[in-house]
Amino acid sequence: MEKAAHPQLEIAMKLLSICNPTRYNSPQLDIPIFYQQLARDRRVEFYHVTTSQVFAVQLPKVPVIPLMGELTYNEFLALEDTIPDKLDLQDIDVVFCRTLKPFPPSYLDALTAWEALTRFVNSPSRKKKQIEPNFLLDVAKDYMPEAIVTAEWTRALTFFEQFQIVVAKQANSCGGRGIFKIWYQNGQFQVDNVLTGTRTFPKFSDVMEALQGGRAEPIQFCRYLHRTDAGDKRIVVVDGEIYGSYLRRSRSGHWVNNVSRDGECTLAGIADEEVEAIQKTVGRYQELGLHTLGYDFLLDDDGTWRISEINAGNIGGFARLELLTGQPVMDRLIGWLLEYSQRPQLNPIAPPVTRRLELFKLKHV
Repeated sequence: MEKAAHPQLEIAMKLLSICNPTRYNSPQLDIPIFYQQLARDRRVEFYHVTTSQVFAVQLPKVPVIPLMGELTYNEFLALEDTIPDKLDLQDIDVVFCRTLKPFPPSYLDALTAWEALTRFVNSPSRKKKQIEPNFLLDVAKDYMPEAIVTAEWTRALTFFEQFQIVVAKQANSCGGRGIFKIWYQNGQFQVDNVLTGTRTFPKFSDVMEALQGGRAEPIQFCRYLHRTDAGDKRIVVVDGEIYGSYLRRSRSGHWVNNVSRDGECTLAGIADEEVEAIQKTVGRYQELGLHTLGYDFLLDDDGTWRISEINAGNIGGFARLELLTGQPVMDRLIGWLLEYSQRPQLNPIAPPVTRRLELFKLKHV
């Protein structure tokens, strides 16, 4: 990577991004492109922290890798093996966590300690609230298929008996890893997952035990929508503003349409009903300091696109929209980040920069 400093130009923002580069197996994915554009942008002083380094932090110092100039995909992948420098966290204007779920244990707790020193695009302390199983249902139940959240297998079985085919969703997962289709066939409960395939269980209590992984955690169950062949519609939203929409459709006809599997993407329109669903729900996320959202919709039998998930934080879609539209979507995101970094600090979790270090020291005496 070119290490020379940018030509003389006033830096408008110091941005720190956190991710695991080797989790991104294609140069066309959002995060490699995001990194490349920020490294080239002369308005931005850009830094990287590898996810595992979050736990090696001795605040207020953080281990960072400065990125300036051209960044190849192979150089992006090699960031995990690069020796970092140290930087005072209070010197950073904005932190953008781009770590894929499932998050490592205590990851959000570690980042929450940073909030006394800087601001986040998506608040880690409030992110913990958002990934609770009940949150989506509380926010968006009027725009979702029928759903429940429960840790009790008997209640889940009653829900299953009502609809015969359901989808179970685990918290803290992405890319289809924690999504399971459940139905009954040949005297066995069938449980299908995009990564593990179809497994069979003689009793529903066994299904529940497998979903919970030995932990008595609530699981979300939704009525299965049969028109998955129509695709999964992603609408990208930043701070309440819709950036665009595209369909992800499995090439093999699988009921999961994730791009990480075999999904292909095409531009999609946005109906008034979908705009309404976003307008009625996005405020809850903004109140929590969660600003980058990926709304996922699936088509119901009656032709209505219903919310299946509202992803908050490290969402994909910016580079995809840019590729499909030919419009500078990623630059639009960077422009928003620049504007966001200049906003007055209204969030009591992240005080103005002149008081951050003082408050941090008081909390850790």
